Amino acid sequence: MKGNFMVRLLMALLVLAIFSAYSYVRAAYTPYSDELTAAASAAQAPLEIAATPAPESTEAAAEPVTLSEPTPAPTPDPTPEPTLDPNSPAGRAAALGLPAPPDIDITSWEYVLVNGTHSIGTYEPAELGYLNQTGDATDIQTAYNANRCAVDLRIAQALLDMALGCREAGLPIYLSSGYRSYSVQQQNFKRVCDNNGITDGKDAEGYYITMPAGCSEHQTGLGVDITDKYYEIKRNDIVASATLEWLSEHCSEYGFVLRFPEEKRPITQVMGESWHFRYVGKEVAAYMTENNLVLEEFVALYGVE
Repeated sequence: MKGNFMVRLLMALLVLAIFSAYSYVRAAYTPYSDELTAAASAAQAPLEIAATPAPESTEAAAEPVTLSEPTPAPTPDPTPEPTLDPNSPAGRAAALGLPAPPDIDITSWEYVLVNGTHSIGTYEPAELGYLNQTGDATDIQTAYNANRCAVDLRIAQALLDMALGCREAGLPIYLSSGYRSYSVQQQNFKRVCDNNGITDGKDAEGYYITMPAGCSEHQTGLGVDITDKYYEIKRNDIVASATLEWLSEHCSEYGFVLRFPEEKRPITQVMGESWHFRYVGKEVAAYMTENNLVLEEFVALYGVE
């Protein structure tokens, strides 16, 4: 028994020695041994609570937020205005500060230019219409009638409508003179020149008071002298009337224009005639009236010189 006890004691001492040696080696070669020791010491020290400053207001501490502007969508380049051809009607009008003129065929019959430098020779309208001179009768005749006013048949209805409009306004009207043939204008030219002691049909200022045959608008059948009653001699100082005022204001509504305004004499080369109206159609009459143009100025927009 005693022998067994000694064996067990020796075995216990051996185990203890081995454990001690193992603990020593472990402590010597473990990197965190000092930190563990310090941590163990700190755990035994009294706990000190450091004063922590109160956090500042969230609003004060927060950085200001800047909202970026949304990126605008790219603006498309504007479509450039088409460049006007300076030799086109619109281009010529624009150069004068005028709106674009009507899109017309300037060679059409109603735009023919007749004056001292534009002769139509012995031209005759294809067909004439004859109107009652005072608008008392509203029929349009096509057979010759010396007691009626003759005009190009194509403008007869428009002229009749204007005469009736004037009468409805309570004003008298007299279709004094319409179409004159080449031969009749020859006689008229000679008579006026003889009565005024001239040979070229012009007054002292160089403006026509009568036109040579071939150069008179009456020969086209598109021009007509209109007064309030019959006058043997027409002059602005004796034929001025409410009728002419009404016609001047409303003629474009029927397709007519005042052909020879007093202030346009340097352009027309004709003395002012407040009684002479010319058919050009409603669209052109409106444009000419709105822009204060005479026929010479209007056709020049289309290259007619």
